[in-house]
Amino acid sequence: MVSPNVDKKISILGNMHKSDWERLGTVFETKNNKYFYDTGTGKVFLCDVVESEILESLLTSSDPAAIAQLDFTDAELESALNTILALVEQEKILQAPSFQEFITPKKSELPGIISGGIEQVILELTENCNLRCKYCIYQEDNTGYRSFSKKDMDWETAKKALDYISRNVGESLALTFYGGEPLINFELMRQCIEYSKDIMSEVSISVSFTTNLTLVTDEIAEYLASLEKCSVLCSLDGPKNIQDYYRVTVGGNGSFNRAMKGLRRLVEAFQDKPDHSLGINSVVCPPYSIEKIDELNDFFKSLDWLPPDTNINCSYVDQGDIDWEQMGVVRREISFEEFYDSEEVADPLGVWAFSTIDKDTGITGMAKDISQTKLMRIHNRVITDEPLLGIHMNGCCIPGQRRLYVTTEGDFKVCERMSNSPYIGDIERGIDIEAVYRSYYEEYSNKSLQHCANCWAVRLCGICFATCYQTDGLDENKKMNTCYAEKAITKFYLQRYHQLIEDTPEKIQYFNEMIIS
Repeated sequence: MVSPNVDKKISILGNMHKSDWERLGTVFETKNNKYFYDTGTGKVFLCDVVESEILESLLTSSDPAAIAQLDFTDAELESALNTILALVEQEKILQAPSFQEFITPKKSELPGIISGGIEQVILELTENCNLRCKYCIYQEDNTGYRSFSKKDMDWETAKKALDYISRNVGESLALTFYGGEPLINFELMRQCIEYSKDIMSEVSISVSFTTNLTLVTDEIAEYLASLEKCSVLCSLDGPKNIQDYYRVTVGGNGSFNRAMKGLRRLVEAFQDKPDHSLGINSVVCPPYSIEKIDELNDFFKSLDWLPPDTNINCSYVDQGDIDWEQMGVVRREISFEEFYDSEEVADPLGVWAFSTIDKDTGITGMAKDISQTKLMRIHNRVITDEPLLGIHMNGCCIPGQRRLYVTTEGDFKVCERMSNSPYIGDIERGIDIEAVYRSYYEEYSNKSLQHCANCWAVRLCGICFATCYQTDGLDENKKMNTCYAEKAITKFYLQRYHQLIEDTPEKIQYFNEMIIS
């Protein structure tokens, strides 16, 4: 039984909300301290042990009366409750409203938004590829994605797509190519670039694409170097033993030597070209270990001929229906609780990156590229004096405006990461506003709002359409599984960000100096 003073203060908290306390924030801790993140305002507060336990009890039980069962003295509870109630009054914490809808454009506004400037067009030059990477999402037995085929985009399709873009572009355009391996259809790539320069002469055009590097010739490298702006993302999984195991040709041979030759050609051609850039994406397959990631890092560090500003990112494999046993990987089932509670299980790359950042004098190299997106989201979060009333659709863009994906046959999709997903138009009709609104606003809202409205991480969430759509629309089960992972990893990055502040606050300056493109 608690004292009347404690009981009165618990009652004050109890009168604030009937239920759903979990959505109001989360408690997290670093090596030395405990903190509370408030959903409504985005603020983070340092807590002592008693304050932390009270908030944890509120958020997990949604029952203020449970505070009375905590193993603290009345004096400790009263002091902690006084602090929390003062923050409620002065800082407006624990007051995030019950969200009823997402902040989205009205259907009538979409035509003006989209026609006002498509920022990126992605042309699927081919569905073919000269490699058969063992983990590739386009394998025949991987459901939910298209398979490799001999389909190439033809010039008539590409021309109609670019003509449409030219009528709906702003001052700048990212002209991007995709496959398969886009260099299989390099002549069409070149034709598209030259035609775009002709019909959009007043537009600042930057060219980009992803390549496995094995088809890069001197001619291709020199042509790309001649462009005004060009960036190439190079798929390279690491040293020869790793690259040649996973990234094999159609005939089953390794691709390391050819990929390295292609990379060197691009590096040499792009030198002294300030508006040209190279990035590397390395797909890391399980089982994960610090030793494996160290091996990757050491390999990329050994390439001293790479430009120092080369972004080197590591990503998890899109696991789909991959037969891991066939690849010699023994995997064990992981419970949701283990995933949510263990950084090493949920985000091994992030654990490695943060441990490296912690040791280094700055945030550099592979560790920087692995960690910066999530840490930047924490660093740049919106912080307000009063709780915000609305929530945005997580990390979702406006379909057809930020980017537009054109398949080999001229159909429009939201982006290249959504192989099987509802179409949003085609080269003959243009963007179908009804389809955009129906599939990507109404359906997303109807199936997601109930979950997002009750989630503490909703303002830090980076989930987008690409993680949860299938041909017939949003897959609610897939979305929820992604939500669990996103929430767990977001909490880990809250911890990591505040650990940086405690240990080496000067490193936070790195995020202030970053330019967000």
